[in-house]
Amino acid sequence: MQTPRTLAASVVLATLAIAGCGSDSKSSSTTAAVATTAAATTATTTAATTAATTAASTGESAAAGGAAMEIKGFAFGALTAKAGETITVSNGDSANHTVTDDGGSFDVKVDAGGTATFTVAAPGTYEIHCEIHPRMKGTITIN
Repeated sequence: MQTPRTLAASVVLATLAIAGCGSDSKSSSTTAAVATTAAATTATTTAATTAATTAASTGESAAAGGAAMEIKGFAFGALTAKAGETITVSNGDSANHTVTDDGGSFDVKVDAGGTATFTVAAPGTYEIHCEIHPRMKGTITIN
């Protein structure tokens, strides 16, 4: 599997090689500049997507300034987030769940195989449970 840098370098080299085949030097340099910009944009987008996917699968902060938590095997993944930060919850189970604060501050439904987002404004440690499956318990830490 190619890394985003390797992929970007390959795209740039291939584009420059093709651009060099033109007969008009003015159009060749314009084509090369456009192709180089497109390759750089592709590499940046690929790197950001890879970072977000990795963050979501590990339960770490997501690339877009948010935090991610996974529900899998009827268990909540660990989560530490900043106050006011968008929290994205991914449900890897085939059953619906909720992320419900024991103190009543938030209650979010997460459909089977789906995602949901919410924010917590105040710092603290929040004990959570699933309204549908009361044995599911966890903790969210907000800094």
